[in-house]
Amino acid sequence: MTPPWEFLLDEAAFQSILPPEHARFARPIREGLSLFLGGLPPEQQVSIVRAQAQLPASASFSQRLGILARSSPVLHKVGQILARDKRLPLELRLYLSELESLPPVVSQPVLEQAIAQELGPLDRLGITLGPAIAEASVAVVVPFDRNQSSSGPSSNGQTTTAGVFKILKPGIEQQLDHELRLLTQVGEQLDRRCQALQIPELDYEDAFSQAHVKLLDEVQLENEQRHLVEAKAFFADEPRVQTPELLEHCTKRVTCMERLSGGKVTDHGLFGGRQKRELAALLGEALIAAPVFSKREDPIFHGDPHAGNLFLTDDGRLGILDWSLVGRLGADVRRMIVQISLAAVVLDARGVALRTAELAAPQRPDETALKAVAEKWVACVRRGRFPGLSWLVAMLDEAVQQAKLRVPEDLMLFRKSLLALEGVVMDVGDRTGLIDRTLNMEFMRHFAVELPQRWFHPPFSHRFATQVSNFDITHALLGAPTALASFLTGHALDAIESCQGKASNTMNVSH
Repeated sequence: MTPPWEFLLDEAAFQSILPPEHARFARPIREGLSLFLGGLPPEQQVSIVRAQAQLPASASFSQRLGILARSSPVLHKVGQILARDKRLPLELRLYLSELESLPPVVSQPVLEQAIAQELGPLDRLGITLGPAIAEASVAVVVPFDRNQSSSGPSSNGQTTTAGVFKILKPGIEQQLDHELRLLTQVGEQLDRRCQALQIPELDYEDAFSQAHVKLLDEVQLENEQRHLVEAKAFFADEPRVQTPELLEHCTKRVTCMERLSGGKVTDHGLFGGRQKRELAALLGEALIAAPVFSKREDPIFHGDPHAGNLFLTDDGRLGILDWSLVGRLGADVRRMIVQISLAAVVLDARGVALRTAELAAPQRPDETALKAVAEKWVACVRRGRFPGLSWLVAMLDEAVQQAKLRVPEDLMLFRKSLLALEGVVMDVGDRTGLIDRTLNMEFMRHFAVELPQRWFHPPFSHRFATQVSNFDITHALLGAPTALASFLTGHALDAIESCQGKASNTMNVSH
């Protein structure tokens, strides 16, 4: 008999941990999670109940959610994403941050047997395994030493190579596939109950199906092995960044790679404010600015930059681990992002709406609603908010909800990566807005480098790291006076409205 989940999934408790603006999602979250848990294999459900029963009666809802997330690779992944979201209560974030690097649960003999099944007898390869050092949502990391014969006048005939094996947990492929199918069923239910639950009609089934495809990459270790080689080449000219080097002895279930020595960037031990800000800026440069301003047609970006995958190495570099989940930020998407920001800079709401619609997948958004969203967010620019990446993401989020905008799959993943990274950067640098500031500085740096080359490019050429053509620059400059006038007029109107409001309040008080 499968357990009812009402004992754990309390709607009021969900409301207490959600940001006020998202409290209305407590009920759909509870219903969706109940459907998901109820579809798990009976033995897994019983294991979840036992884990909850072992907690003291005084355990908080946040603690129970943290323990629940450990029971499922899908919930584990969601928990890692939310662990650094500053909108959530600190207690919940602390419990979820434990998911970033859990102690191994799979026994050492099972791991040794699984690796030997993939590679053959380890003693013949000169490999000696150490105790497992970490367990993630789908895999376990096991260190090793390998003795190899060497030659040379100063050699003793042996050299030792240190590395790690990343091996999939037994049965994880079937478990993840089953859970992702359940996630699609949750999307189907939300689509059917949008009106009853009073949530936006967003085609949740399609969104969860896209997540299904991406998350399956987590268990496709051959893909990760290719990504490791590509990431090493991508950061070849950046000495401050280190990615693990791929080593021999890789299979479909085992990735063999260099071991990076260090610790999580959030546990950096840095005391100087300048050092913290430099590390936070490097996170933004490497994981966001590098793909955004890349000259490659489809640059790779890390799809899962939670703190457990980001190391400060012993020699002071940024180590980026786990390249199983990646996306590609195509030139067309980057160009359109720049066009949206340029239209916002000159306060062109119509241009913002048109460019945003061009980002959409084949299905066209609601143009009237999209125009209203664009006007709202351009008004924010007129009041002084810079149309950087955080502005763009917030605008796109609202366009998705209000205008049924459907953005490309990789752009959705980039949004998720940014969400995960924002919290990490704040924890490292202890300041908000660091990613936007870093992007602005990188834009100006690339733009300065491009200036001499612009004399030799046609007006409409976008073959620049900034994705800005000479025509774009001219158009922005021509629109600047009108934008400035509108900006000043807007501030004047805001001041008048503020004064009128204060006067009205004063009259009400006097009466």
